[in-house]
Amino acid sequence: MSAVAVPRAAELLSMLADPTRLRVLAELARRGRSGATMPAVAEALDIPLDKVRQTVSRLIGLDVVDRVGQDRFVARLSGLRAAATALDDLSPVTGLLAEYPRLKGCFSHGRLVAMPSIDTHGADLAEFLGRLVALEGVVDEPEVNRRLAVVGDDTAALRRLMVDMGVLIRDPAGTAYTST
Repeated sequence: MSAVAVPRAAELLSMLADPTRLRVLAELARRGRSGATMPAVAEALDIPLDKVRQTVSRLIGLDVVDRVGQDRFVARLSGLRAAATALDDLSPVTGLLAEYPRLKGCFSHGRLVAMPSIDTHGADLAEFLGRLVALEGVVDEPEVNRRLAVVGDDTAALRRLMVDMGVLIRDPAGTAYTST
């Protein structure tokens, strides 16, 4: 990953947080390779032409829009993919998944998007999660949930899997956990 990639990704996300920029980029992406003229974008989105001109200029500067010919513009989404890759490379999930290749298909951008077959891959997932949350000593349930929320929304199911597979030990009160 280049030293410029992460700040570039942050800049790109920050700039696309502006609703007008995002709408204009989305409209150009929707139009595909044929792109659109600025007046066509302004009309489609009901945005003043001057605002579209300013926005397209900024999007060109971000390298997510290209001029095609004299008056047409197209979305250049490879910049977004590069930003996503730069951010993925920072995720502890990405590095750890390299050691669990059978689980890679269940993750997207560091998030668990599909539960693997528990019968086949449950032990691997529990071990992976145990290494990811890296508990030292006794930890309360909210802290376990906070750490698991990095990879999935259903922290209760992930926590339960880890207990069932023997990766976590729950105290008799069910409020604190330790690693095995």
